Amino acid sequence: DLEILADLREPGQLDAVELCDGLQGTLRPYQREGLAWLRLLTTLGLGACLADDMGLGKTIQVLALLLCGRAEKPAQPRKPSLLVVPASLLGNWRSEARRFAPSLKLTFLHPAETDRQTLDRIAESPMQRLRATDFAITTYSMLTRQDWLTRLNWRLVILDEAQAIKNPSTRQSRAVKKLRAQARIVLTGTPVENRLGEIGRAHV
Repeated sequence: DLEILADLREPGQLDAVELCDGLQGTLRPYQREGLAWLRLLTTLGLGACLADDMGLGKTIQVLALLLCGRAEKPAQPRKPSLLVVPASLLGNWRSEARRFAPSLKLTFLHPAETDRQTLDRIAESPMQRLRATDFAITTYSMLTRQDWLTRLNWRLVILDEAQAIKNPSTRQSRAVKKLRAQARIVLTGTPVENRLGEIGRAHV
């Protein structure tokens, strides 16, 4: 409708999202604007790109969004979201989630954080094993080794350091495109140079 079109054209005019219970931290004004923009786009089922420079708090904005999503009362059973990161950022997301959103239930789908037996059990019955999970965290390389990740319908798929898939011919880029979700978010702290399509491919 006209109100939605106006919001899409003038994101700076969006009403601030009321912060949900569980966020242990304060969002700066630009982070509140980013949260409102992410909330609008994901509610509409559209892809979103958050391209704040490094150190400006992309992580806390995503965690706040996940808390807001958990507070909703859906008509259907809730689905977990999936976060895909480079392996070097697994520990960073673990510590940031504990700091800012300790009430979120995380499940790490990577042997560096979860033992192999547990990972095998999740792979055998993912919907049952992940039903209490708010968001699962895995890596780009694991997508090519765990095909079941691309068969699930996730609530959100979030790609951190999304420039990792700028080459469409790599196995991990092809695996990312197979992921199914209600909406997708890509995060990057690297300025988009030359072609916006390098980031846009993550939305395909």
